Amino acid sequence: ARELYLSDRKHFTMRTVARKLGMSQGNLYNYWSSKRELWFAIIKTDFKEFEEGMETIVQEHHGLFIDLTDKLADYYFTFAKSNFRRYQMMFVFPPPLAEKEESDAIVYEPGSIIILMKIIQKAVENGELIPLDVQKLALYFWSLVHGTTLVSNTILFSPEAKLAQFGTTEEFQSFVKKLVRKQMEQFLAKK
Repeated sequence: ARELYLSDRKHFTMRTVARKLGMSQGNLYNYWSSKRELWFAIIKTDFKEFEEGMETIVQEHHGLFIDLTDKLADYYFTFAKSNFRRYQMMFVFPPPLAEKEESDAIVYEPGSIIILMKIIQKAVENGELIPLDVQKLALYFWSLVHGTTLVSNTILFSPEAKLAQFGTTEEFQSFVKKLVRKQMEQFLAKK
């Protein structure tokens, strides 16, 4: 279903999914009531994997908050690179519109931003960061990493790019991480 959605979002229907799976459309409706519900089931699975990876990094990290942000940025970049189309479905493309008979549109709020907010809140509580707006800093950090991921997957960084002065994706991501680190250092508590 994911591949069908990514290959042709406009023509993503329960009928085409059922055909691809070799089952009747009616049987498919035993599992999901709409293509929107199916879409959310797919991204919930993907976000579960993504968030478990984040949690593992957090649990295994010993050291400074600022070093943890480097690890999380690397994880984010690696996750996106491993399957950029899946990444787009999770973070870029909107879900299919709710069908008329769906009175309450399904929503899903990823937990990854909550994990990031908890990390920042803990750094504030531990005295590593000055008191600040945790939600906005988490969203700011995420937007820099997310924006870098999107830009890194444009024609500017393709092997055929005529604008080679931008360097490789890895060089650009490393550059952004250094700038983010410098910005985050402004919020470190003075000891």
